[in-house]
Amino acid sequence: MIVSSLSLVNTCDILQEVLKVRNAKSILRKFKVLVNTSELNDKILELALNDTHFRDFEDCIQYYTAIESQSDLIVTRNLKDFKKSTIPVLSPKEFLVKFKAGR
Repeated sequence: MIVSSLSLVNTCDILQEVLKVRNAKSILRKFKVLVNTSELNDKILELALNDTHFRDFEDCIQYYTAIESQSDLIVTRNLKDFKKSTIPVLSPKEFLVKFKAGR
């Protein structure tokens, strides 16, 4: 499973709102063992900056990160902003159902 490095930063910000920094990082270290991260680079930023289909810049970065890392799908709670995605987009619940069915 591949996760955008931007997702780890965003997750850390959210965790730090309710936990101490040390605890947030501890959780992220454990999560990092389960996933690989895809780097945010100049190519992805250029693609996102020049894209006209996404209204939300962060969503656009997530999309091009998935494209560049040749991901099979995107998992997001924000399905409506990925209507023009060329790869499948699932909600977390849909992903878990599909994941469990594939086991």
